[in-house]
Amino acid sequence: MEQRPLRAERPVCIHLVGASSITGGGGSNTFVRALARRQTGLGWQPVVILNKNPEDVDRAIAASAYGDFEVRVLPPVLGTNRRAYYARRPDAAPGVRELFEELKPAVAHFHTLGMTAGLLHLEAAKAAGARTIVTYHTGGISCPQTGLLENGVSPCDGRLEITRCTRCRLANRKMPVGLADLLARVEAADGSQSRESLIGRIFSSRSMTTTFIDAFRAATELIDVFHIQSRWIADVLHGNGVPAEKIAFVEMGVSQSPVAFDAGSPEEFNERRPLRLVFAGRCSDIKGIETILGALKRIDRRAPLTISLLGSGWNSDYGARLLRPFAGDKRVHPPRVVDAEAMLHELVAHDACLVPSVWLETGPLAVYEAMAAGLPVIGSRLGGIAERIRDNVDGLLFSPGDAKALAGLIERLLASPHELRRLRRNIRPQRTFDHMACELDTIYRYKTVDGTATDELDEGTSRAAAGFSRQV
Repeated sequence: MEQRPLRAERPVCIHLVGASSITGGGGSNTFVRALARRQTGLGWQPVVILNKNPEDVDRAIAASAYGDFEVRVLPPVLGTNRRAYYARRPDAAPGVRELFEELKPAVAHFHTLGMTAGLLHLEAAKAAGARTIVTYHTGGISCPQTGLLENGVSPCDGRLEITRCTRCRLANRKMPVGLADLLARVEAADGSQSRESLIGRIFSSRSMTTTFIDAFRAATELIDVFHIQSRWIADVLHGNGVPAEKIAFVEMGVSQSPVAFDAGSPEEFNERRPLRLVFAGRCSDIKGIETILGALKRIDRRAPLTISLLGSGWNSDYGARLLRPFAGDKRVHPPRVVDAEAMLHELVAHDACLVPSVWLETGPLAVYEAMAAGLPVIGSRLGGIAERIRDNVDGLLFSPGDAKALAGLIERLLASPHELRRLRRNIRPQRTFDHMACELDTIYRYKTVDGTATDELDEGTSRAAAGFSRQV
């Protein structure tokens, strides 16, 4: 597909996030903020596009500048029934075509694929001649169940298939797998009002899965580049027909300024100087927090260790249920929300970071931040975590969900502080968002035709930038 060349003046890159805010410390929010701020120094005019909440219809369409970049707020999309959800196509997306006509962006960077940033938006981008980039922040980009957990239990290879994916969706709703498999094979007519009842939704599940798969394939035709931050995602996309020339691997990085840390540790851990562990992330079942707490139950309560819980979501019913058995346990510090810009300063006060996710992390920011603060990671042997940790070199890996194995690794560090010192000394300097922004810049400014990169910059700049470009 031919792309119009970038304009001589500062080109516009719009970021479609499909949400009403990019505040908070989540990985994708941090990504968008940090990238947009750095783009100004690379010659771009970044504009972040938010969507109004339907109940907040009186907010102004254009918002004031957000730090170093502009923010626009679009009206709510219209027509958001169940079929629209799976089709990633509402009935209408007010203001989208007008936005493209006004800004004339050279690049439309999508950070999600859904109703508020989906097929209607991709079509508008292509009609305006914009280059379309999609960052694969979560499994929901290609997974109708969003989590890439087959039947809600084990990591999935991501292959889209109607019966299999329908069974998975039903099993994720606690339906027995055998019954889910039977119902996943049932073809049902569409369009009746009864489809909104529980029975109707069950029997139309196969139809909704088909709609999702068709929408993903339609989106793939409109997407110029899938930006991935872990190599396992390339296998998922390849398995669903995405050609190699549409996939670009650019790793995550650390957005904060470097902090000083001491790579040492005490000769022994005791009550006055315990082993200080930290979990930094939101309170969610996919993050493997139950594995941490299960490991704690296996470790002698007199063992000199503490665990800090840094992140949001602990005021939920799920969070309260997790913490209830540890009421009064001095090893578990009360959860705290930490500002994203202050995270490294919080992490350096600890000895090791726990990243026990049970799903396939796409670009585990917690791993980068922990290592940037000098902390070895004790993490799941899974997805993006396993890609970044050198087991028994600068971190320790264990099977996802295995509380016994995690307890064993923690006890190993308790008994051998020198092991912790060895791991810390082996931590390499971490990538930064400056590295990532420069590499993404080459994707913005280059197009790939039959696997061959062609530059749209002056010769000197293109040679300098080409060193950053890495295709999977």
